[in-house]
Formats: sequence, C-alpha cells, structure tokens
Amino acid sequence: YKIRRFEVNNLEFEKFQPNHTRSVKSSCDQCPVTMVSWFEASSYCKNEKGRLPSEAEWEKAARGPAGHRYSFGELPNQSKSNFAHEFQTGAKAVNSFQPNGFGLYNMSGNVWEWVNDWFMLYAAAAQETPKGVRAASEKMLRGGSWYNSAYYINVGMRFKLRPDIKLNSIGFRCVWDAQ
Repeated sequence: YKIRRFEVNNLEFEKFQPNHTRSVKSSCDQCPVTMVSWFEASSYCKNEKGRLPSEAEWEKAARGPAGHRYSFGELPNQSKSNFAHEFQTGAKAVNSFQPNGFGLYNMSGNVWEWVNDWFMLYAAAAQETPKGVRAASEKMLRGGSWYNSAYYINVGMRFKLRPDIKLNSIGFRCVWDAQ
C-alpha cells in the first residue's frame, strides 16, 4: 500500500465538499481538515481512488522503518510533534515538524486520524464474531492530537468513536493499494 505523507488539509477537502465548515481549532488552509465523520473521510478517500488505512497499515507506517514507539522516535519530544498543549492551541499545518523514517508527517499528535477498522479487542479480532453477538458500532482512531499527553500519541494507542461523530481534533489520511 501507499499512504499519504500528510493528513488531508482544509483546501483539499473543500474541493471535495465545498460547504464544509472549518473548525476554529484547525482553520488554516494547510491545517488538517477536522469536523469530518468517518463516513465523510471514507467517501473522500474513495473519491481519490483510495481508502482509509487499516489499523495495522496505519501503525506500521507510523512506527517507521525502525519501529519506534512514537512516529518521531522512542521518547516524547514536543519539538518533534504537536502534543501536550492546551485545547485552545489547536492543530498545526500538515507539513509541520519533521517526517518519520517513511517520510510521513504528524503520525503522532496534531489530530487523531480515522482508520477503516471497526472496534474489536485485539484478542477477539482474530476470531470470527459468534452468532448472536452484536457487531461493533464504533470505528477506530489513531495518533492522538495536540491536546493529548505523550501517553495518547504513542503509535500503539487506540481510540474508538461512533462513525457519525465529528470533532475539532479528528482528521484522516488516505491509502492506495500497491499496483
């Protein structure tokens, strides 16, 4: 697969959905688009002939070739990522900070990113859903945001949310299958 170097920004998303209202917490043209549901993010990626990444794809990309705990290294470092700030601070432009070893920006911090997977506990994910068990109703997010502590921006952190929810701190990036 091939993954976008940057989170989708406001200008890009507004070409797709002109009536989108920017969040005041991520309002610059090159800031990550936020206030998008999983459905809108998925639709955008399909329009770009791609899709949202799976959790496994996202995590592998975020860890970089060295397999780091954070996309920028093994230890939390605010000079390398947008995290642990007051909520009022907001997101930064998608090309902020340095890329990881795969050339990807802001995989730890800035904004949470929608991924394709429905929520399942890891132990249950490898098994078939038994008959009579209700299907998952929440989609997964990865990466943490500008107002989360280092604990939440490590690349193994998972967060779940209903796919219709839109928040100031949630964006996305697309992937394409290798040809």
